[in-house]
Amino acid sequence: MTERTINPQPAEETTGNVTLHDILRMVAANWYWFVISAAVCLGAAYYYLASTPRIYSRTATILVKDSRKGGDTDLAAFSDLAGFQNRRSVDNEVFILQSRRLMSEVVRRLGLTTDYSVRDRLRTRDLYGQSPLRVRFIDETEDLSAELTVTPLPDGRLRLSDFDDGFLPKSERRTQIVVESGDTAATPVGKVVVERTPYLTPAYEGVPVRVRKRSLGSATSAYRNAVKCDVANKQASVVTVTMSNTVPRRAEEVIDALVAVYNEDAVEDKRRISVVTSDFIRARLDVIGRELGDVDRGIEELKRSNRMIDLQSEAARNVSESSRYKAEGLSLENQIAVARFVSDYLRDPAHAGELIPMAASVASETVAAQIDRYNEAILTRSRLLANGSEQNPVIGEMDRELAAVRRSILASLDSHIATLTLQRDAMRGEEATADDRIAAMPSQEKAMLGIARQQKIKEELYLYLLNKLEETQLNYAVAESNARIIDTAYGSPLPVSPRATMILSIALVVGLAIPFGLLYLVGMLDTTIRGRKDIEEHVSAPFLGDIPYHEGGDERGVAVREAGRDPLSEAFRMLRSNMTFMNVSAGNGIRSVLFTSTNPHAGKTFVAVNLAATLAMAGKRVLLVDLDFRRHALSSQLGHGGSKHGLTAYLAGTTDNADALIRPSGIHDGLDVIYAGTQPPNPAEMLLSERLDRLVGELKERYDFLFLDSTPAMSVADAVISDRLADLCIYIVREGVLDRRQLPDIERLYREKRFRNMCIVLNSTRVRRHGYGYGYGYGYGYGYGYGYGYGDDRHDDEKRRGIRGLLRRIFGKHKK
Repeated sequence: MTERTINPQPAEETTGNVTLHDILRMVAANWYWFVISAAVCLGAAYYYLASTPRIYSRTATILVKDSRKGGDTDLAAFSDLAGFQNRRSVDNEVFILQSRRLMSEVVRRLGLTTDYSVRDRLRTRDLYGQSPLRVRFIDETEDLSAELTVTPLPDGRLRLSDFDDGFLPKSERRTQIVVESGDTAATPVGKVVVERTPYLTPAYEGVPVRVRKRSLGSATSAYRNAVKCDVANKQASVVTVTMSNTVPRRAEEVIDALVAVYNEDAVEDKRRISVVTSDFIRARLDVIGRELGDVDRGIEELKRSNRMIDLQSEAARNVSESSRYKAEGLSLENQIAVARFVSDYLRDPAHAGELIPMAASVASETVAAQIDRYNEAILTRSRLLANGSEQNPVIGEMDRELAAVRRSILASLDSHIATLTLQRDAMRGEEATADDRIAAMPSQEKAMLGIARQQKIKEELYLYLLNKLEETQLNYAVAESNARIIDTAYGSPLPVSPRATMILSIALVVGLAIPFGLLYLVGMLDTTIRGRKDIEEHVSAPFLGDIPYHEGGDERGVAVREAGRDPLSEAFRMLRSNMTFMNVSAGNGIRSVLFTSTNPHAGKTFVAVNLAATLAMAGKRVLLVDLDFRRHALSSQLGHGGSKHGLTAYLAGTTDNADALIRPSGIHDGLDVIYAGTQPPNPAEMLLSERLDRLVGELKERYDFLFLDSTPAMSVADAVISDRLADLCIYIVREGVLDRRQLPDIERLYREKRFRNMCIVLNSTRVRRHGYGYGYGYGYGYGYGYGYGYGDDRHDDEKRRGIRGLLRRIFGKHKK
């Protein structure tokens, strides 16, 4: 029949090797470790909560004026000049807020270098803002670091003790000084003045107040690390300033002081720039004023030297004069030409007696009058000549008079021509002078333009600097900060740490996780057999049954009861029933059964004794034979380990009476025993004796079952030698003892048929419930020690419980 037919078992409801039921069973079996661990962790958490100061968080919100995001509203004196643009970035302002320089000023302003504290049960309570005492160090420097304890006494005085600055010897540290409030005391850490404050109440009498003076650098670093500045939104310029501290008031004051110092620093920086700018502008105004005066004097000198008032008017006047002189010159030329024509006309004899052409436009009045009189005389002569002859005396007289007039006219014309010539030359001279002045005008204009340009530049620069000087003064007067406070420091009255609920929850989880982790780690590190499934996965030999773990039994190792309904008794009855389903090559069925195992302490003697007792209780005659000549496990368990009348005596030929070897077991009337006897020097050779074969054959005729308790198969060859005597080999595997890595060796024994009708029995399994009342499955927990027989097993199982067994499992310290 197949193994399934031999030993039907309920299907395992597992996922892998570990089920939730296994975990719950492990927790239930080791509940006290979980309780102890949880209690210790909760106690540690409570101590931590009781000894750790409460931390409170405070946050302020400010709006930084970022010029990139429309926040630049300041008046900048040189905002329109390249190189003087005043641009701000919120990221840069965040770094400035976190600068060491600003925090140093905050520490100085709030006096944060000196701390006061008292011991309040397990916790140290900071007295910031409520200190009953005030200590001033007379010789205080920025690098001073010291500590002392001030204790108010009932008589109103103050005791100074426990001095320390990191270098004092123990003798000076133990110095005690009693002073009055307000007195200056010379102490090992320097001169100090201790004063009472309004917060000193009778409750502080006799209470030591610890005073710690830190250096400015260390205090600055501590508070600088505690303050965090972050940009709330990259799209905006809002900055949050956060600080966590044991005293909420101190966190609020530090944040508010930091923002105030930051704004003051920004205003002071702008005013400092305004002062420097004003000084620069005034200096430039002086220089430019002097240069502008020089330019004005140059214009004055140029106008004076050229006798001009205005360059354009002078140019127009010169052009007008030149044109006038040229016109007058042309007029004079015309008059001279006309006068010469008349003169030539009069001198020409061909025109004698003719009228003189009149050119009144050019002739002088005198000449014109003479010409008029001459023409009238010519006309008169012509009338007279028409009525007379040239010999008329009157005509003669008139001719003489006309000749005189002609001469007079010629003289007047010559004089007039000379006068006109002089006037013409004068006009040409004036015209040339005007032309020279006109020719000199471009040079004068160029010089004037250069001077005017310098004047204009100087004037514009002078006016610009005057305007910027006023703007600078205005900037100084209305200088504003770079940030606007949206919310001053605020926060919840509840501490942000330590969070009691979270810490206690974590402590509880850790307290439960530690034993679970250790037990699970032990289970992971455990390479021993943990259940039937391990055997079925690695060994193809038939599985005959499993024996649950059991504590108790009598001194002979008998744990089954004839009418017992306990799991152990039922297990052996099931094992007895499964034996009948084994196919045996011999036609007479199973008569002799060999018990062996891989290593000692597998419990094969315990299984053999209790299975034999179960068969005897069923009415069978059973004989137990101790074939372990080396340790006499069966004989020792039954109290005859030192018996000299045993099987070895028969095999050695000392006795031939087989009946003398058989002894009643005292367990049941149907159960007898043959003890091993004296330990021989050659157990293996003795087991090869033919006398043993004859004895076994004879005993098979007399008993229903012959149980041969042999040695471990992997330790010595005795079990393999004894296999020839058996119809069935029950190979005992103990859960929690046999290493799973040895299962391939058992499989090899089965496949190589080293044992006849080999089958497996799993011993010492952990019991778990099944539908019909009980069952056997995997067991996680403490390791088992090896036992040889039930008595040893029980001792080992007791030792595996507790922390010693746990350590044995972790470090592999199994009993060999």
